[in-house]
Amino acid sequence: MKKLTCWLLSLVGLMGGLALAVQPMQAADQKTNAEIKYSVNKLNPGKEVDASSSFYDLKVKAGQTRKIRARVYNATNQKITVKTKLLTTFTNDSGQIAYTQMAKTFDPSLQYRFDKIATLTKGSERVTIPAKGNRVVSATIKVPAGFDDGVILGSWYFEKTNQTPKQSGKGININHKYSYALAVKLTTKEITEPKLALGKVTPGLKNYRKVVEATIRNVEPAVVSKLKVKTTVTKRGSQEVLYRNTSDNLIMAPNSAFKYPTFLDKSPMKAGQYTLNMTATTKDSKWDKQTWHWQRHFTITADQARQSNRQAKNDPDAPISIWWYVAAVIGIMILTGGIVYLVMKRKRT
Repeated sequence: MKKLTCWLLSLVGLMGGLALAVQPMQAADQKTNAEIKYSVNKLNPGKEVDASSSFYDLKVKAGQTRKIRARVYNATNQKITVKTKLLTTFTNDSGQIAYTQMAKTFDPSLQYRFDKIATLTKGSERVTIPAKGNRVVSATIKVPAGFDDGVILGSWYFEKTNQTPKQSGKGININHKYSYALAVKLTTKEITEPKLALGKVTPGLKNYRKVVEATIRNVEPAVVSKLKVKTTVTKRGSQEVLYRNTSDNLIMAPNSAFKYPTFLDKSPMKAGQYTLNMTATTKDSKWDKQTWHWQRHFTITADQARQSNRQAKNDPDAPISIWWYVAAVIGIMILTGGIVYLVMKRKRT
């Protein structure tokens, strides 16, 4: 009883320590938010699809040159330096458009990358803003001569330099980098009809969870929003659904792709031949409702299943082998026999 009481007190002490560790992190996070004190505003360039939008919604013509500008404000009492860069947007693994980083690879259908047709004006890559002051930066966009239909989507990224991690408590760092990204959309005219395609279907892991990933490709220069995706996985030739997934409100950047997951959850991955059925639907107001259906056979090898099951973090506890039960019974029998032997020996003496 005494040991149990000590164990419970230790557990309570640990939980209290964790609670104390969380509070300084939250306080430091609030303090960090208060210390940002810089901002970026778009300067209207004119000739926009929607001049009231917070991003650059440019109406352009093939072969045209356009200039965009932004004003960077510094609300601190010291000068700051802000670095900027131009990015080509892509669709991230969550099925959303990424504006703050560059993709490692691009879909083969992407013909015109924003970061290749736009350049920062000299001095706009890294700008120093005086205390309580502001500076204007600019970029030039050369619309490709062959760009007659569709949309090119990019972003203008801003990040203050020398943002250091905030320390809270012993050994706890909060590493936030506060940045801004202004979207830049170039539109000649919207395409008449979107087109999605199914790429590779492969088993694997996503954030240490077992999945079957299907690559969805947007092969046209158009933003596809209000996208809903449904998947089912069955044994090949069977109608029984083993795994399924559904997602709403996805949005894809022009000429981009992302891997859509169907999670196995706690089911172990098993080698065999399977079939993926996928339906994608968009209710984007630019077009009438569009629906795509795909079916793809795929194989999970024994090696893929073994490796995924070993590395996954959401597997059920492995079943106890019957041989462990046999060993336990034998051990009990040996122990019991030993006790009986000692008792009998003591009585004889």
